[in-house]
Amino acid sequence: MDVYKQWLKVEKDWIGAYCNKVKLMSVLKVVPATIIILVLLFGGLAAANGNVSANSVIEGASGGLFIGIFVCMVYLVILFPALSPKRYVKKIDKTISKMGLDNFDKEQLAKEFLEAESNVKKTFSFDMKGPNSKNTPARFVVSEHYAMLEGGFPYAIIVKLQDIKEIKPSQEKKTAFRRSGNVHTSYFFTLYTIQFYRYDRAQRGLSGKDLPDEAMGFMDKEIRDRAILLLEKNKTNY
Repeated sequence: MDVYKQWLKVEKDWIGAYCNKVKLMSVLKVVPATIIILVLLFGGLAAANGNVSANSVIEGASGGLFIGIFVCMVYLVILFPALSPKRYVKKIDKTISKMGLDNFDKEQLAKEFLEAESNVKKTFSFDMKGPNSKNTPARFVVSEHYAMLEGGFPYAIIVKLQDIKEIKPSQEKKTAFRRSGNVHTSYFFTLYTIQFYRYDRAQRGLSGKDLPDEAMGFMDKEIRDRAILLLEKNKTNY
């Protein structure tokens, strides 16, 4: 399992760069900004209530400082575990475990992805945009026997191309909800998909409405089409 572990480490380092960037931005920008805003807010409220004495303003600002520190501590306690590279790697490993691969197949998968991820003809990266995606880094990879989309939800989708007889582009209208305070706003968006079928739909008499065996979703049609083009260029096993 040496190659498999090596590949998981590469995946950990790849997403780790993003995690460290967000953590650093939070510590250097979000935390100070939050504390300063609360200090000014509570100090200003003390002055607005007629307590214009220096002590009252200082007390109000101090209250804002302590509240700001508490809020930021809670924020960081939630944020840092969520941005653990190990957490993302566990999601990849869980996805592969569900595929039922034995140790030999895992080594083969890892070997192929290590080669493909360093080959611009077999992979490309992009930012995952859309509901709850927060512009996280994503990439689409095609190896000799596998295709992988990572960075979305679920975090990693891996398809064994040897099992696939047909792929079909499609699109779906979706509804998402955005919360602002106590107000929930619904909005519509289009999800562009690649549908994978393990059996030939024509031979089985299936229609376009039949659910695929596997599917990958993209928020951008151009990115979806680019992924399909990559699949076609590396088409050897389906």
